Amino acid sequence: MFMKRQLPIAIAATIGFLTLFGWFVDEPVIKSFVDDDATQWFDILASFAMFLGALNLLKMQSLKVIKRKKGWPYAALAIAGFAFSFTAGFILLGSYNVEISQYDDPAQVATVLASEINLDEKSTANILMAMPEGDPYLIETPYFTKVGADKVVEKINAAGGTANMRATEWGAHIATRGSLFNWMFRFIFTPLSATMFALLAFFVASASYRAFKIRNFEATLLLISGIIIMLGRVPIGGNISAWFILYIVVLALSAGVNTWFKNRVYTLVSVVGGVLIVTIAGFIMGWPVDQPAIFYLPVLQDWIYNNPNVAGARAIMIGIGLGIFATSIRYILGIEKSYIGE
Repeated sequence: MFMKRQLPIAIAATIGFLTLFGWFVDEPVIKSFVDDDATQWFDILASFAMFLGALNLLKMQSLKVIKRKKGWPYAALAIAGFAFSFTAGFILLGSYNVEISQYDDPAQVATVLASEINLDEKSTANILMAMPEGDPYLIETPYFTKVGADKVVEKINAAGGTANMRATEWGAHIATRGSLFNWMFRFIFTPLSATMFALLAFFVASASYRAFKIRNFEATLLLISGIIIMLGRVPIGGNISAWFILYIVVLALSAGVNTWFKNRVYTLVSVVGGVLIVTIAGFIMGWPVDQPAIFYLPVLQDWIYNNPNVAGARAIMIGIGLGIFATSIRYILGIEKSYIGE
């Protein structure tokens, strides 16, 4: 029982106290622990968590495929994608460069090199001749397999040049442009992510329609702010005149007058009076599209985004900070025991 309950709680409490109060104590040993050791431990634990998460993903998707549950073909695709990513990252290097160190006859070498860099032979020969003497020419796009790079080296050597194959170091191959992993990221993962985010806009619009139903004053403000921000951030919003928005404001205020006083005369006076005032002001000012600026949608949405939105976001961040602090104290004091299965 001690090894399963008291010891883990004692370790969590000790490390938690050191990490938390290390930010407030000017002690070199403790500060070194907080800045270096604790951070490295976190990275190690996070790596194991990612590893376990990947195994759990494979387990859940594999069970779905084996039991032929609804949507199992998508689960099979997810497993195949995971396998391909794992292979490209840890098993197949997928990044072999070919370097031409000598080319006495550029025209002859260009007959082989042209098809590899997608240029005609004349342009390729001009590139080789323009290279400074003694500088090797490196084919920028790497080859996915060592066999493919070796074949190109043999062809160039047979054409009178001197070429050699150079493999990219492990780890660097992930960020090397044109490598197998980089190709997968650019041409598979990135387009799929862009597609998902494009579809997300429609899901957000659908959810907004359901959430923005006018049930009370707060929901009305949320609806109006959402519409202003969505219109103000698209090109059509800049073409909507501020005076058109003013007319809408007059009608909205008139609707409020009718709701508050329930008097047709007051409502009629507010509508006619407001329309006349806006129309006269428009003729005097010459109906500029972006004036008055406070009713111009791009300016209005910018103000909403940078002021009320920032204030709300800061309040949420303060709440998140307090929640993190409260949860940390619960872990340190041994009140929260979910990490030991309780």
